[in-house]
Amino acid sequence: MNPRVKLLLVVVCLALSGIASAASVSVNCNNPKPGTFPSITAALASLIPAGPNVITVQGTCKENVFIGYFQNLTIQSAAGHTAVIENASNPAGIVLQAFGCRGLFLLNLVIQGGGNGLLVNQASEVVVEGLVVQNNSSDGATAQVGSTLGVESSKFINNGGNGLTVASMSNATLATLPGETILFSGNAGNGIDVDASSLQVNFGSVRADHNAGAGMSASNGQLLIFGGSTSTGGNVFFDNGEGIDLFDTSSARFFGTNLIQNNGEVGLQVVSGSSAHFFGQLLPDGTVSATTIQGHTGPGVNVVRSSTATFDGPAVIRRNGSTGDELRSGIRVRNSTVTMDSGATVEGNTGPGILADEGSTLNVLAGTAIRQNTEDGVNMTIQSNGDFIQPISIVGNGGASIACDTTSVAFGDFTGIKNVDCSQLPPRASSQKKSRVVRN
Repeated sequence: MNPRVKLLLVVVCLALSGIASAASVSVNCNNPKPGTFPSITAALASLIPAGPNVITVQGTCKENVFIGYFQNLTIQSAAGHTAVIENASNPAGIVLQAFGCRGLFLLNLVIQGGGNGLLVNQASEVVVEGLVVQNNSSDGATAQVGSTLGVESSKFINNGGNGLTVASMSNATLATLPGETILFSGNAGNGIDVDASSLQVNFGSVRADHNAGAGMSASNGQLLIFGGSTSTGGNVFFDNGEGIDLFDTSSARFFGTNLIQNNGEVGLQVVSGSSAHFFGQLLPDGTVSATTIQGHTGPGVNVVRSSTATFDGPAVIRRNGSTGDELRSGIRVRNSTVTMDSGATVEGNTGPGILADEGSTLNVLAGTAIRQNTEDGVNMTIQSNGDFIQPISIVGNGGASIACDTTSVAFGDFTGIKNVDCSQLPPRASSQKKSRVVRN
């Protein structure tokens, strides 16, 4: 080969290699130095969007960052430093938006002070780790329009809307290492909101507490929730306005350990053609890995408007209801279906263990226990029906074990069940108290 041609090929190959190799640039928003950029926006302008590229950030960057059509881009804080991206626009805008991006990684950043904190938009694919999204006037983070978001070891706190919204045919996966959590706390809306989209939680990584709305809510959404083991604590939904809401044909499946506790009036709502299915198990070492729903002033579980809830395994619904709440019960069912099976327990609630009316169906199957509730164990009215299959335990309740009015039917095997009253039912007191529970 001609030496000059050979030399030209070497030069071209080196040039192409430089284009394909990763560019790594630094940003110091507080104290720019030679060789660093004063803003993330300036750093982005210097890069080829095809990547791979790495931007390492120090200081507080007061800017609104738009990342359009980048691939294989990492934005991270410098080791040992905190990197903050803070809204600079007036009125407050989106602090950081990814638009049509693929392979965008946001690591150990704080995003704050905007209208929306983080927007993952237009079929973007983004992974965040060690992210803090806080003090934004609307939603903390949103994934929308067919986008994909992965979240590890992050916090979505004190935002004026939802902590995290997943909308418009998008999907999000929340997962982290054992012993670590993804926190949704102090938000004025829901901790997590899923709208016509899907959400998966792995390894019991979520803690949603002190949100004014629900800890987690879905409307026409699909949820797949893995609670992890009892030793890791599982997912926790605690002290929110409501626990978990499923609306408008949403579906949810829960596995392993989940705690839904002290969320105002209601722990779980399944509404308008929605479904919830809880799977639990007794582990070889004798510990229980299942969902517990407890400590609500009204019904622990509220299933209405042609919806279904199934408790398959040792789920526990206990210590819900209060004397002044008209809907007090462990589980309330209206024009819907509830199935209890394989060790599910409803115990120690104020009111009936299960309150079913308006054409509801109960399936109380082998291994179920309904005990020590202050009123009836099971109360059925207005053309409701219940199927009881042994072995089951309905004992120690303050009223009848099973009660139904003249329009309702209880059938199955009642061996060993005392005080079955399906002839007369005393009326329940009415209350006009404003309520968060969906009634009809």
